[in-house]
Amino acid sequence: MGGGTEESAFTQFMLREGDRALRYAYVLLKNRQDAEDVVQESFIRLWRHVSRRGVHTVTPALLFHTVTNLCRDRLRYRRRHPEDLTDQLELFHRASDAEIGRDAAVFQAVMQLEFPERQCVVLYYYLDHSVREVATALGVTPQVVKTRLYRARQHLKPLLGDVRSEQGGWS
Repeated sequence: MGGGTEESAFTQFMLREGDRALRYAYVLLKNRQDAEDVVQESFIRLWRHVSRRGVHTVTPALLFHTVTNLCRDRLRYRRRHPEDLTDQLELFHRASDAEIGRDAAVFQAVMQLEFPERQCVVLYYYLDHSVREVATALGVTPQVVKTRLYRARQHLKPLLGDVRSEQGGWS
């Protein structure tokens, strides 16, 4: 491997995308420690990828695809090994509006969505990915992303009636 140049480029990538990846994992898993573990494991896997294919092949879509898969694995594990997850509400206690970037009521409503819809909403609205980038990250077609976003908006409308009327609504 090229050594310092690739390490430097990868470090810059981690600094640029790390917080966004952590917020994404945090929203999906509803657990800070699990989110940190998933993001750390994602960067380890991407570093192995860099050693095989070069730093130029690492993209945000690849990072979010890796984070998504590790979050799914973690959620499957939780279903198979139920335990006392007392820190699931930690997100609401520690997160600020500035951290989340949206009003707390909206965020709480998004957290009630089913996992696939929540993934799309977080990637598309909170992390400003395009439909194509979301599709790549989740390993689905752009049409699936559009459908999930539509369904998410339909599920959010009754939950956010008051918020929508205050902010002028959405379509």
